[in-house]
Amino acid sequence: MRDRDRKVEIDRATIIQSDGGTKVAWGRVVMSPAEARKAGYTTVKALNRYDCNNRGFFTIKRVYLDDDNLVLREETVVDQSVVMVARNSVDERMWREVCRPPSVQDLARVAEQADRAAAGATLAPSTPPVREPVRQADYKPGGEGVDVIERTIASRPVPAPTAAAEPMPRQTAPVAAAPARPPQAQQAAAAPRPRAAAGAQGSDTAHTAARAQAPSESRGEVRWSYQGGTGPEQWGSLRPDWSACAQGRRQSPIDLRDGIGVALEPVRFDFRQTRFRVGDTGHTLSVRVGEGMGMEVRGDRYELESFQYHRPSEVRIDGRASDMAMHFHLRSLEGRRAVLVVLLERGERANPVLQSVLNNLPLERGAHFMPAEIIDLATQVPDEPAHFLFMGSLSQPPCTEDVLWVVMKRPLPVSDNQLAIFSRLYERNARPVQPLNDRLVLESR
Repeated sequence: MRDRDRKVEIDRATIIQSDGGTKVAWGRVVMSPAEARKAGYTTVKALNRYDCNNRGFFTIKRVYLDDDNLVLREETVVDQSVVMVARNSVDERMWREVCRPPSVQDLARVAEQADRAAAGATLAPSTPPVREPVRQADYKPGGEGVDVIERTIASRPVPAPTAAAEPMPRQTAPVAAAPARPPQAQQAAAAPRPRAAAGAQGSDTAHTAARAQAPSESRGEVRWSYQGGTGPEQWGSLRPDWSACAQGRRQSPIDLRDGIGVALEPVRFDFRQTRFRVGDTGHTLSVRVGEGMGMEVRGDRYELESFQYHRPSEVRIDGRASDMAMHFHLRSLEGRRAVLVVLLERGERANPVLQSVLNNLPLERGAHFMPAEIIDLATQVPDEPAHFLFMGSLSQPPCTEDVLWVVMKRPLPVSDNQLAIFSRLYERNARPVQPLNDRLVLESR
């Protein structure tokens, strides 16, 4: 593709299907000779995550290269807010290339096939033909062709759609302000739009966007809570795609008891100092951090996306819950999820990272704030490597399963004052313990 004098490319070989309707892909912008001379680099590569349901994307990482394709520098993107693509823009063309939603021609072709099939059918004399329009919501992006959800009734002819040329996406994730673009790539599809300074804005239903994802309630989504008619017992009936909350066989949290004691290989942590952004989801504080950190479990690398707090801890050990817990949400390059749990127990010392988070609270529900302060996540990993391992789920809707849980045995301290502040912000925000269902729980001995 072309954007002014620049060449914009997508590497199809790097497109990876993730979960929740998202895909990850590498793209690059080849600068014009004049821009390259001025900027000091020739190419900008960007790793983007595309939201195929909501016409959005955000940039995870940028790499700057010279004429010989040698890396000059790399940068991680701290504020990974979703950017909605503008119509008829290069961003939209890149989004289409990655997500490949159905075009008008695709819709018309499917409708013609349905018409031909209906024309060959024989209707009973007493049954008048009923025309049922094809709705664009009946189509979902993916693969090389168009996946069609069968919604037509047998023997009913289907006319070509008369809707607008563009599929109207469902709003399943809020759109937050985006980070500023590098001045050398103002029009590059690989870079996000300019954003306003972070501040307190939003409402109870306008929550901070996650990559996918840290789970949070979205604008226009069904509300859920930790109690009452929208509490954990009802999550599975609030939305069809939350059915796993009620029907899943490997749900989290669980009571960790009678684990199989083995010599587990220590988890390798790559946590360090980082900028951060505090978001109020309405259920907890969700903190986004810079890209590039993560952990390695049994040879698999998981990249850190965000962390959040629960009071009391959701997992229990021999029936006992800790005062609080810190949940790190991570994801592998292939899209596999992991949750690292660090328990917090009441003590004399304050938790330094939690204190920094509390010092920078958004002023409104659903808002976020990104201070200039730095936190050191290396201080949030216990010195002792002992841990539990089990397969579970997200502990909030949609309760997606096949999530690796790593629960560190040794807790870290949290002060009485910190517990008091968090309890004023949120009532009990822990999902009840779920059935084990013969799952294997490994425990460091």
